[in-house]
Amino acid sequence: MNILLVVNPVSGRGKAPKLAAQFSKLARQDGHIVDVLTTQSSRIVESQLIEAMKGRNFETVVACGGDGLVHEVIQVIQGTNITLGVIAAGTGNDFASENGNNFKKGSKLLDVISKGQTKLIDVGEISPKTETFVQVLSTGFDSQVNRVANGYRLKIGKIKYVIATIQIIFRFKPVSYSITHEGRTRQLSAMLIAIANGRSYGGGMLIAPHADRNDGQLDVLILHPVSKVELLRVFPKVFKGRHVTHPAVEFVKVSSIKIDSDSDVYADGEFICNGAIEIKCKPASLRIWSEHDN
Repeated sequence: MNILLVVNPVSGRGKAPKLAAQFSKLARQDGHIVDVLTTQSSRIVESQLIEAMKGRNFETVVACGGDGLVHEVIQVIQGTNITLGVIAAGTGNDFASENGNNFKKGSKLLDVISKGQTKLIDVGEISPKTETFVQVLSTGFDSQVNRVANGYRLKIGKIKYVIATIQIIFRFKPVSYSITHEGRTRQLSAMLIAIANGRSYGGGMLIAPHADRNDGQLDVLILHPVSKVELLRVFPKVFKGRHVTHPAVEFVKVSSIKIDSDSDVYADGEFICNGAIEIKCKPASLRIWSEHDN
């Protein structure tokens, strides 16, 4: 099998190169052909990947890094016959954890490859930028948390999201939204609106516990305005998915939705844009190596 291994050398506090080298050695011993692409910046992964794939027939792309690297890789391979593998070497690894793709050792991924265990999953598509995501798109409060957390220079792992939440919670104000789905437009004020293809983000926060990557729909969470004290009280419940019964929380399942606000938009932890967007579900458009059948 022809494999392209894409490595983010700073993922996992520098552990990614070691994990990638182990995988590459084992894969070659098993008779696979492995090319390695090491990227220094998430902003150029897509262009580097396109260049590396020119004239080559890769059957698998393996991302050795976190959700951000996965996000960049899928921009190129979703909708093709190339299968995605992940060696989980990031901070959160939400995508890998949820998909039976949480291979922290290359030998485990190779076992799955040898057995031919793949599955197709849905992705979300954002326009007008035309970008796809696999986990969660966030606007409002959680997008501000993402922005602040991404700005920390120290590599402090998952705790950065908790610190960022505390840092901004007392100065945050509800956002004015216009949302349209199923032919209905609503004007509302909300703390956040998140569009979930996967269940979690931020290293295991179960923002949408019932999200299903194989149902052809996206789960929309709307957190209606609450006091800052109440937001601080509810926030820890997200780690176990216990926020879903709160009276200020609303869930809607959609195949597409338009959102207009003056909020930054993040998806899979990566900045997308600011302003009006449309999000659609693209059913069964990404093939992945996975231990799980569903």
